[in-house]
Amino acid sequence: MTAPDTTLPRTLPNLRFAHVVLAFAVLTVIRIVGLRYSAVDLYMDEAQYWAWSRELAFGYFSKPPLLAWIISATDPLCGSGEACVRIASPLLHFATGLTVYALARELYGERVAAWSALAYGLGPGLIFSTRIISTDVPLLLFWALALLAYVKLLRRPDWRWAVVLGVAIGLGMLAKYAMIYFLLSAACAALIDRDARALLWQPRTWAALAIAGVLLIPNVAWNAANDFATLRHTQFAVMGPVVFATFLYVLVRVGRHPIVREDRLMLAFAIPPLLLLLLLAFTRPIHANWAATTGLSMTILAVAWWQRTGSKGGLYATVALGMFLQAAMVVGDAYAYRLTIPALGRQADVYRRTLGWRGLGDRVAEFMRAEKTKTIAVEGRSEVAALVYYLRNESWPVLSWPYRATPDNQFDLTRALDDSAKDPVLVISPCPFASRFTRFYQRVKPLGPFDVESGPTSKRQFHAFVLDGRKRPIEPIGGCADIAQQ
Repeated sequence: MTAPDTTLPRTLPNLRFAHVVLAFAVLTVIRIVGLRYSAVDLYMDEAQYWAWSRELAFGYFSKPPLLAWIISATDPLCGSGEACVRIASPLLHFATGLTVYALARELYGERVAAWSALAYGLGPGLIFSTRIISTDVPLLLFWALALLAYVKLLRRPDWRWAVVLGVAIGLGMLAKYAMIYFLLSAACAALIDRDARALLWQPRTWAALAIAGVLLIPNVAWNAANDFATLRHTQFAVMGPVVFATFLYVLVRVGRHPIVREDRLMLAFAIPPLLLLLLLAFTRPIHANWAATTGLSMTILAVAWWQRTGSKGGLYATVALGMFLQAAMVVGDAYAYRLTIPALGRQADVYRRTLGWRGLGDRVAEFMRAEKTKTIAVEGRSEVAALVYYLRNESWPVLSWPYRATPDNQFDLTRALDDSAKDPVLVISPCPFASRFTRFYQRVKPLGPFDVESGPTSKRQFHAFVLDGRKRPIEPIGGCADIAQQ
C-alpha cells in the first residue's frame, strides 16, 4: 500500500492534532455536563445493561458481556446514577475520535485526519450515542482500532500491530457481534487490492485471528452452557446526511472517475455491512445503529473527497449541523419532561419512549409499602429492567414472570418468578385480567390501573395486583391476548 497521498490540494483549513484534542476535550466536557443535567430516564436497554453489571458473567441473553463490565468499572468512580451509568460513552467516544484521526492520517495525511475526526465527532448518530450507554460505544472504538492496525499491517509487517489487531477484533466481538463485519470487509478488500490479498496469508494475520479467538473462548463457553441464547437472539442517518450523500456520490462514480487505493479501502469497509443490512431489511425490520461502523469509513472518505475536489461546503455543513444538534440535545435532555411539539400529533412528546420509568419505580414502591407485599413480579423486559434499576436501593426482589417456557430475555434466565418467592406478591402487568392469576393463587386483589407520565401529554398505563396463598407451582403466565380472545 502506498504512503499517504501528499499531492492532495490543500483546500481545507489546516488543523493540527492539538486542535483535535482540544476540540474533543471541550465536546467531552459539554457532554458530561449534559449527562449531569439530563432529565432522561434510563431506557430499557440501558437499565438492562446496568442490571447485568450487577451480575457479571461472560455472556448475557441478547448481547456479549463487555458493556456490562464497563458499567461495573465506572460504578466505583461516581455511583449508579443515570449520568454515571452513561459516563463511559463520551469518554470512549473521545478515544474513538483520536483513533479516527490516527487512521485518517495514515491514509490521507494530517489535514484530512483532523477534519475527519471532527466530522466524525459531530456526526448526528455519534452525538446521539454520547447521551446513552450502548454496545455500539465500545464497538466503534475497537472497530477503529482494528482498522488502524489493519492499515498499519498493509504498510509493513509488524508483530506489534498484529497483536493490536487481534485484541481489537476480540474485544470488539465481546462488545457486539457486529464486529464480525470487519472480517467480511477485510475479505472484500482482498478482492480488490493486491496488498490486502497478500496480508490475508501472512502469519501475523492468522496470529491476530488466534488472539481474537482466545479472547472469545469464555463467551463461547457461556453460550454453550446456556443453549447459545445470545446467538439465537442476535439479530442511515447515523453518519449524517452530508457525509452519506458524499459517500453515495463517490460510490456511483467508481469506475467513471479515478479514485486512489485508500478510497477503495474505505469503500471495502463500508459497503459489505451496508449490503448485508440491505438484504436483511427484506426479511425483518432493521435499526439505523446496525450500520454504525460504516460511519467511520464513510466520514474519512467524504472528507478526503472534499479535500481533493475543493468542496468546503460539505465539511462546513457537517460541522455546523453537528454543533447545532449537540446544543439542541443538551438542552432537550435537560427539559425532556417539558418538551412537546404539537405539530407532530401523537408523537408530540419526543422523549416519550425514554420517560416514565422513574415514575413507575416510585408508584411500585408506594404499592409495596401500602400493601406490605414482599416480592415484585413483573411482566415485560422493559418493566423488569426499569424496576431493577429504579428500586436498586430497596430490598424487595424484582422478578420476571415469563410469558412462555422458552426464556425471552436475561431476566427470564436469572430472575424468573418461581415457587421460592415470598407471599404476598405484587404483580405489575400491562394486562387488566385478574383471572390470569387465579389458577396460581387463592387470593387475587386487583389494585386497578395506574398511569405514569412519559411527557407533557403522554403516559404509560399499567395494572397492579396483589397475590397471596399460592396453590400450585408457578408456570409461564401466557400472553394477555390469550385471555382476551377467550
